[in-house]
Formats: sequence, C-alpha cells, structure tokens
Amino acid sequence: MDRMSHTSFIRGDPCSSTSWRILSLKSRVCQLAFSSRSRICISVFNLMHRALRIAEIMLEISWHTDRGSLPGLALTCRKFERPALDALWRNLPSLEPIIVSCLPTHTWGSPPGERILLKPIDKKAWDIFDKYAPRVRSITQSGDPSFIIEHLRILVLSYPSSTMFPNLRSLTWNCTQIHLALEFLRMALVPSLVSLNLRITSISPALMSILSIIGATCPNLTYFRSQIDDPTFHHDFAPFLTPAICQLRNLSALSVCDLDDTGMKHVTQLESLKTFWLYIAPTFLRRTRLSPQSLSFKHLDHLGLQAPGLDLITDVLRYLRTVQTKHFTAIFQITVFEQQSGSISRFCGMLLERCDKDTLEAITLGERFLVNTFAQPSDFSPLRLFHNLTHFDIEAACTLSISDDELSELVDLWPKLKIFKFSYLHHPGSTSLPTFHGLINVLRLCPKLVSISLVIDTTQLDGIVVTSRGNGIRNGGLQELVLGNSLISSPWDVALVLSSLFPNLAGVNLAPWFGDPPHVYFRERQALEQWMSVNYLLGGFRTLKTRCLGQ
Repeated sequence: MDRMSHTSFIRGDPCSSTSWRILSLKSRVCQLAFSSRSRICISVFNLMHRALRIAEIMLEISWHTDRGSLPGLALTCRKFERPALDALWRNLPSLEPIIVSCLPTHTWGSPPGERILLKPIDKKAWDIFDKYAPRVRSITQSGDPSFIIEHLRILVLSYPSSTMFPNLRSLTWNCTQIHLALEFLRMALVPSLVSLNLRITSISPALMSILSIIGATCPNLTYFRSQIDDPTFHHDFAPFLTPAICQLRNLSALSVCDLDDTGMKHVTQLESLKTFWLYIAPTFLRRTRLSPQSLSFKHLDHLGLQAPGLDLITDVLRYLRTVQTKHFTAIFQITVFEQQSGSISRFCGMLLERCDKDTLEAITLGERFLVNTFAQPSDFSPLRLFHNLTHFDIEAACTLSISDDELSELVDLWPKLKIFKFSYLHHPGSTSLPTFHGLINVLRLCPKLVSISLVIDTTQLDGIVVTSRGNGIRNGGLQELVLGNSLISSPWDVALVLSSLFPNLAGVNLAPWFGDPPHVYFRERQALEQWMSVNYLLGGFRTLKTRCLGQ
C-alpha cells in the first residue's frame, strides 16, 4: 500500500472506509475466496465496497486463494480478474503451462516419434500468449523437459518479438538437456532478471556464447549460480564466465566454477556480495598468476569452497589476506595421500590465519563421498580460538576417536554454540568414544544448544545415575538429537538418561538409519530396533509427565 493510501487507511477517509471495516472485509473475502465459484459470485457482489478498489487488497485476496481456485476467481468479475491472473501466472513450476494453456491444442500434432506444428500460430493465439507471459515473474524447470522441449523450441523460433517474458525476474533450469533449450534460454535472459540458476550438463560453443553475454543482457542480476555436473568442464567454462561476471556490479550471491584471475579480483572487490561459492578446479594453482595474500573478502555472510582435495582448498586460502565471513564451508574429496598427511590439521591452521576470529560464527566441513578419513581431536585445536562460534558441523568430514575429556576441551571456548554436529557414525576403527559424561559436559559448557549430532557409547554408565537429572544439567530447548549408530545395550536406561537431560525432546532422530542407500554400518536390525524402543519409551515418559502435571 503506497503512502497516500496508507494515510487514508489509518485516518478512515471515505475513499477507503475505516481501518476496522477494511480489515474485516479483507478477512471475509479471503475466506470466501476458498469457497466454490458460485458462493464467491454471490458473496462478492453482496460485499462489493469501495475498499475493493484498492489494488493491494485485491492482490492480497488473490495471494490467499488456493492455486486451483484462481481461475474461478478470475472469472468471477472484472475486479478480481487482473489480480487473480497475476497470482496464477506469477510463479510457474515448469514451462508446461506456457505450452498447454496459452496455445490451442489443435496447433500441435504428435506423429510417432516426433511432434510437429500443424499450422502457423496466428495473431489471435499470440495475443492470448501475450496476455499471460508478461505476468510471469519466475520459472522453475526441475522435471524431465523432454515432453515440451521441441514445442518450446518451435514456440521460441516463431515468436514475433525478441522477448517472450519481459518481466521475468527469476529463472531456474535444474534438469538435463540444456543444450536443447538454448533458444529459450537466450530469449529468457532479459534485463529484469535478478536471479539465474543453471545446471549445466553438457558443453557446446553455443552455450558458452550465451553464458559470455549474461553480464550484458542481465545487468541487474543479484543471484547467479552455475552448477556444472562434470568437473572436467570447469577449465573450459572459466574464460567465458569471467567476462560475464566482471560486468555484474550488484551481485549479492554468486556460485560458479573456476574463475580466471580477473574474475577473482572482481569478485573480491564487490561490496554487495554476501554469499560466494567457488568450485576449484585441479588446474587452478598451475594457471593462476595471483600473488599469495593478494585477495581479501570483506563483509561476507557465507564463503564456500569445493575442491577435489582438502589441500587444494588450503592452498587457495593462501592467496587470501583477510576473510571476514560469518559462515565458512569446505566441501572436498579426500585423497589417499591426504588421509595420511595431516591435511585437516593444515587446513584448520590456515583457516585460523585467514578468517577474522571475531566475525566467524559457523564452520561446516564435508567429505563428498563420505570416505572414512581418520582425524585426531588435536587437528581441530586451532578452531577453538573462534570464540563466537554458534554452528560447528564436521559430521560428514571425518571419523574421530575422542574421549570425554578431549570433547570437553574442544568445546569449552564455545559458550555461544547452538548447533553441534560432530559425528553420526561409529566406525570400527574408532578406538575411543565419548560417553554420557562427555555429553553432559557439552551441555554444561554450551547451554544454548538446540541441535546435537554425536556418537557416544551408551553402554558405559559408570557414575551415571539413570534416575537423576544429569547431575543438575538439563537442556529444555534442544530440538534435535542425532546419536547415529551409537553403541546401545539397554534402551530403558538410555531413555531414562535422555529424558532427564532433555525433558522436552520428542525423540532421537533416526534419519541416518534410513539413508538412501543405507550405510554399511547402519544395517544392524537389532540396534535399530533398540533405538526405536528408546523413542517409544521417551513418548511414554512424556505422556506420563503430561498426565501428572494435568492432575
């Protein structure tokens, strides 16, 4: 609502009635919008009011209407037609509505093995198309496009204008066969576009040419992501993406494959950039001419680096002088050499040197193929100095043997920690596991925790009184507890301890047991049944507590 309308709304001028009457009318019509078309017709005409002349109210009514009811709402009366059609066509879940709904069905023929255009698309058909296409603000194509891809190519080639969607703001192509949709992609790159998300599954000169002009055709992009399925394409795309990236001045989120040196310098100088994901090719170090500590990232919310080796990420960090970011993520594929060379320790030391200790709040590490990489608790010691950490996630990065004391030493400088995802898999090679004592110490040192993922040995109950309240330690705000394939022998004792430590916990999250495909260490049927018994007992304890409190 603009400022003038808002003022008259508050004052209760005749043009918009009093505020309580408009709110009441808006609520009533929103309810009617969900009813059948006949009820809408009768009720709208009975309730027609000068307040319905306010475009914002009409649009709000349309947004609260079920998508399946929007066509009926548009046909109710002229007052509802425009806002209902705007809501109906604003966000398209695929390109199929453009083909199926906008053009007559007799235009197309489907002989065996092909689809053909039976007759030219006349002006009347294009007028119908032009009635809806300018309303489209976002298109997301995630499913198999083979059904419509040939229709789409014919439609684009026969369209009489240079732009099909003049007001498009967001485009996502997250499926295969992008090489068959190049004509559509070229026409969809319009100046109004602010978000572009492309999954690139094949390489061609035509596609690279289109990518090279993104900066010129979409100068207002604030979000750009190019996901390349085959890492061997990275080096080929970098020379074409770099000129396009260097023309974009308003980016706030960027996710790209390997960039040339010019592109890296441009990205580090963007003051608007808040999120940056970089997929690092193995050839980066051989071809770069950058000097160590020659680049800096300032005021980032999230920096993510992905590479075929953790040492490669460490080496890339050497080219940075300062990294001011709230969240740092490293996704890597561990090599055989790195498994035995202390790569995690080197990475953590470099991260401490480059990242601002006061700014960093979240660290996430992940090994792409979940290779069993063993690490020592001391490898993560440098990270203890990031005293403002609220999120620490290494559960998918490595396997550790850690004692209760070592676990307590790791987290004792993180009092603000809210999410602690340390491990979810007990590997037979792990020589030491924390117990309930270690879990209790984590709760004591990090009282703000809302999510924990930690493998423990629940069979070790020495010094644990299962009927006590965790030696005075309780966390009533925990929302998620993942214990993975933790060792268990007595579901009753485990449920009693967990109920005391987490009085409001609904149950242990058993998602790791039902992964696809299930990990070899999550195939023990007996252990799964024991953890399911723990959740069953926790549910019974909650019911009993509720009844006792009620009495």
